[in-house]
Amino acid sequence: MDSLPRFPKLKPQRDVAGRHYLTKSEINALYFATHQMRRPKGWHEPIPVGRYWRAALVVFFNYGVDTGTVWGTLPFHEPIRWRYISWGRRSPDPELKEPCPWGWFYYRRVKTGKAFWRPMNRTVRLHLKSICPEIVKPDAPVFAGGGTRPNNRFRDLCELAGIPPKRSIETGAERPWVLKDLRKTCATYYDEHVPESSVEILGHSAGGITYRHYAHRSPLAFRAILSLPQPSAFKTLARGFEGKCPCCRRSFDEVPPRRQASEIS
Repeated sequence: MDSLPRFPKLKPQRDVAGRHYLTKSEINALYFATHQMRRPKGWHEPIPVGRYWRAALVVFFNYGVDTGTVWGTLPFHEPIRWRYISWGRRSPDPELKEPCPWGWFYYRRVKTGKAFWRPMNRTVRLHLKSICPEIVKPDAPVFAGGGTRPNNRFRDLCELAGIPPKRSIETGAERPWVLKDLRKTCATYYDEHVPESSVEILGHSAGGITYRHYAHRSPLAFRAILSLPQPSAFKTLARGFEGKCPCCRRSFDEVPPRRQASEIS
């Protein structure tokens, strides 16, 4: 009774708070860094690889899709194909009654297999139009340039953008950014813009009690997607500044699509 209680053991101090999403300034840096991406070996597409990655960043930010949904890196992944994109106002899904002036976008989640028809906003439509070929093959995949390991190319892109690695909240150790962090970024900004909208947009299998009893999930996602504030870099295509810095109009040195293999190190 007369002895003092034992004090708890000292714990190492954490100097970092831990962050698992990208800020909008970092997304802008990634977007502009795609102009510096080198052409992969065996690249024969008429469109530069950086343009595919800019469109992919826009899709990741607005829909939080899985990496396999964009590039189909494994045999069981179903990549996005051109027949999954509708440019009309009416949704191909008869259950969705709201018309969208920019078209509709279809994808299937890798983990749950759940399918979605999502409205496109102006930013998504313009970037998909920028990579649309003159002769569209319905079964051809929309995105190219991911390779067998798209996370490795994403790390190279982060280095080009000057984005430092993220830190672990427990140990403070540095870890490289991966494409899944763009899904967390999407959830962060949707919940900040429209609370509880990320549960429906990201296609989670279960939500909170309030959300599970909310009957109007599709209108919630529809309103959130069409009104989500976009990073400033995403607006360069709409303003006619593609390939130029929006502040100083300096042209980016983008690698031509059909350079000789000997010129690429």
